Amino acid sequence: MNLIKMIFSSIWQILGLFWKYFRKFQSAVGTLLFFVLVVYLGIVLFNGDKVIVPQQGALYVSLDGMIKEQKTYNQSSFQAFSGGKIKRQTILRQVIKSIDIAANDDRITMMIINTNGLAGAMPSKLHYIGEAMSRFRAAGKKIFTYGNNFSQGGYLIASYADEIYLNPYGSVLLYGYGSYPNYYKAFLDKLKVEVQLFRVGKYKSAMEPYIRNDMSPEAKEAMQALMGDLWAEYTDSVTQGRVLEKEEFIANFENVDKDLAAVGGDLAALAMRYKLVDGLKTREQWRVFLAEKMSTDIAGLQGKTIGYHAYLTANSGDLVKPKNVIAVVYANGTIMDGKQPQGVAGGDTVSRHLREARLNDRVKAVILRVNSPGGSAYASELIRQEVLLLKKSGKPVVVSMGSYAASGGYWISANANEIWASPTTITGSIGIFGAIPNFEGTLSAVGINTDGVGTTPLSFAGLGKPLPEKIKAIMQGTIENGYDRFLSIVSDGRDMTVEQVHEIAQGRVWTGNKAIEIGLVDKLGTIEGALESAAELAKLDDYKVIYWEDPIPWDIKLISELMERHVGAGKILMAQTTGPQGILMAKIAESLSVISQFNDPNHAYVLCVSCMGEFGNGR
Repeated sequence: MNLIKMIFSSIWQILGLFWKYFRKFQSAVGTLLFFVLVVYLGIVLFNGDKVIVPQQGALYVSLDGMIKEQKTYNQSSFQAFSGGKIKRQTILRQVIKSIDIAANDDRITMMIINTNGLAGAMPSKLHYIGEAMSRFRAAGKKIFTYGNNFSQGGYLIASYADEIYLNPYGSVLLYGYGSYPNYYKAFLDKLKVEVQLFRVGKYKSAMEPYIRNDMSPEAKEAMQALMGDLWAEYTDSVTQGRVLEKEEFIANFENVDKDLAAVGGDLAALAMRYKLVDGLKTREQWRVFLAEKMSTDIAGLQGKTIGYHAYLTANSGDLVKPKNVIAVVYANGTIMDGKQPQGVAGGDTVSRHLREARLNDRVKAVILRVNSPGGSAYASELIRQEVLLLKKSGKPVVVSMGSYAASGGYWISANANEIWASPTTITGSIGIFGAIPNFEGTLSAVGINTDGVGTTPLSFAGLGKPLPEKIKAIMQGTIENGYDRFLSIVSDGRDMTVEQVHEIAQGRVWTGNKAIEIGLVDKLGTIEGALESAAELAKLDDYKVIYWEDPIPWDIKLISELMERHVGAGKILMAQTTGPQGILMAKIAESLSVISQFNDPNHAYVLCVSCMGEFGNGR
């Protein structure tokens, strides 16, 4: 028996020794591979002087993943590398800049735009890209696009092209805009969770999904009007771009089942019948078509095209510091208290960026680019105070609204010198609420009870008991005071009476088209228009635009760029299979995760929850 123990002990020691040195070897190899990766990416990403723009070539614009205002990165490159959580992103300003430069570049004669990888975008971003495409065409250059299938968002982009081609087994999927949130009251009841809600505003439906099982009549009224305005813009753009009769285009939605049956269920043939595309081509036929357009053969196509990332690298500007600067400061994402990463509008972070711009002598004006559904009232007020200080310093502040600038997004905008929005911007939602969950029932169900004593009627047990009545009264009073403050802020900023603001407030959301009619915005247009206006206000003839952002840690940026820009590695690292149950749970988790963004110290929120998702299937 002792002999057997000795044998096993020796084997175990040998295995332990082997494992120890194997781990050291693994660590050394991993370090070496990471070093090689860093060197490789440094060469690929930063050695821009070797990029050659083809003569008589085509700009290739591939819209991959979500179209965003700012790039968002995982906080840990190793977490991103192992978890495969990095998703493709297209940065809006890069696409616009590349198209506008190419429009005036004699080396570029045409554009190929690809929407096959588009995962989603709010309507304003799609229209914005379309307007840049129109400027490219106005310069006398052609745009062509080809789709394996066209999503609704992808087709809106395609409609701005000269010619659209579709795979014979493809489809154009148009279904209109809609908003169908999930409602969780019954689910929360099963978990015995109570959401204690305090709000002001007839249309302030931000927390309805947590206290109702259906959409309220007021929310339906406001959302139907909003969706109708957005759909009108969509149909106008598509019918104008494709030279279609709008009445006939709308009627097709009523007759699509019969029309599809008439072509034997062939969706590609239906797209041809509706004149949504100019022809059907296989991928090889598409390549032959492009080669003919560029006077080459299929083998020569790669040398005649340049992707927009590479094209921007080839056209990077000089490094001379400009005398006059217009700073673009982003308030992008949910407004939260404290310091926050890119993609979240941290109250401290955005305030610091505005303060830095104010104290920088080269900065003569500021564009506050707002793409936010709102959030913390306290953080919103911190940002607004910096806007006021900028104006007091003599530097004009022009707000350029992106896809949405609602609730807290409007709070921080109201006092700017000018407010610009796109026709499909979602704004307004002037209202406020507070929400504190009560988990007493949940805890009790698993055998946990909360009890105790306090020194005053204001002592309470946190989330383990209902709020005392006095606390509830204080919360409601605070929320009503916050609403009155919101009305006063808008009243002062927009030169309206409080009564006039209240009439269009109460939590209701508006499109940019409606917002200009009711006085919430000054002008309709893109950020380019806002920049020109800021230059006029600052009396600038010569200036440079600088995007005022914090630098991204180099390791996070390198790993992310590898996964996104190098397709092979990206596909391997991002590949994953998700079943229906996974999709459902992810949807529930995403919807409930809004509560994790509630970090206002006073529990007061100016947030448009319905604005937070890529609603309406814009993709």
